[in-house]
Amino acid sequence: MHRIHQRFRRAAVAAALGGFLFFGLGGLPTVSAADTLRPEVAKPLNAAQDLYRAHKYKDALAKIAAAAAVPNKTPYETTMVEEMRGATAMAAGETGTATQAYETLLSSGQIKGEDEVRVTAALAGVYFQQHNYPKAIATAQRYMKAGGADPQMRTLLVEAYYESGDYADATKLLKTSIDAQLRAGHAPDESELQLLGTCAQHAKDDAAYRGALEALVAYHPKPSYWQDLFSAIRSKPGYSSRLDVDMYRLRRVTGSLSTADDYMEMTQLAIVAGSTAEAKQVVDQGFTSGVLGHDAQAEREKRLQALAAKRAQGAGPADGANPVAPIDEGLNLVFAGKANDGIAMMQSAIAKGGLDHPDQAQLHLGVAYYVAGQKARAVQAFRAVKGNDGSADLARLWLLVASK
Repeated sequence: MHRIHQRFRRAAVAAALGGFLFFGLGGLPTVSAADTLRPEVAKPLNAAQDLYRAHKYKDALAKIAAAAAVPNKTPYETTMVEEMRGATAMAAGETGTATQAYETLLSSGQIKGEDEVRVTAALAGVYFQQHNYPKAIATAQRYMKAGGADPQMRTLLVEAYYESGDYADATKLLKTSIDAQLRAGHAPDESELQLLGTCAQHAKDDAAYRGALEALVAYHPKPSYWQDLFSAIRSKPGYSSRLDVDMYRLRRVTGSLSTADDYMEMTQLAIVAGSTAEAKQVVDQGFTSGVLGHDAQAEREKRLQALAAKRAQGAGPADGANPVAPIDEGLNLVFAGKANDGIAMMQSAIAKGGLDHPDQAQLHLGVAYYVAGQKARAVQAFRAVKGNDGSADLARLWLLVASK
């Protein structure tokens, strides 16, 4: 995610700067009629405009300096001089001069409303280009308080937070925007979600990081995002390792089960969990897909396939001295094609109560419904999963899959 984020940052900030460094397509404000500006001010400013259009920015700045030297200028005349000086200085690459011009404009009290927003945006862009991130942050915040709503300024502000090491504020700003998009039913941009994930990682905001990954797998699903999300859930305090097999179940249904190690580990975890019919299906899929049976571990993989087939015979408990719990046995029956019997067994066990892991049982009931093709019931079951052991996190992911 970090490498992707770096590419996004460069593109996003370039777009933001391109939008804010100049006032308009022509770069310069329009000089008003001569009766608004005294001739001794209007003449050099009009000449500066002509020089600007000819890309003679240094000469234009000299004419603007001549206008600025006129004594007893009116507030309007000063405003026109500084606006033109700021835009021309930016075109000439003289960011220090541009900064002084824009600061003068903002401190003059002569510009309000849209003009204040426009100049503030330009100044924020200049400070960012100068790598003066504290000033860029303060100016971008002023822009927003003044009513500015261009999303590119939010991108610039987030990047300024990032560059200054303020990952917490970057995360907060991004999360607020993304949450608003989700509430409105809009799919957040993939790059924006990547940026949120990166900032949250730096800020050690695990909840925001998982949230970014959940949104990525919901709206821009890729095997790498699923893998990152499973790792994040597994590292969450209180996570139950009993759910490792459920991680693999999600990976399998989302197409992110791909390596020989994936197939081998899931097969073994399913056998240990008493889901022997599922174990056989997984290892057989590994061989059918061509992932298993071709490398140096081929013989070991074939032995595991034989073991899974033996354990799956009759879809019963693997060890009579240690019978499989009703929930696990019921789920195994569902994988063995006996959905009605398996689901009934699971429902009965849940209704009876006294389970050591009730949330995991509810999660597995949802999986059973999903495997049986009863998606509406699966959704209901997943929505009922609570707890802090990882069950609720996985249930939310199953909801994404079952709701499609």
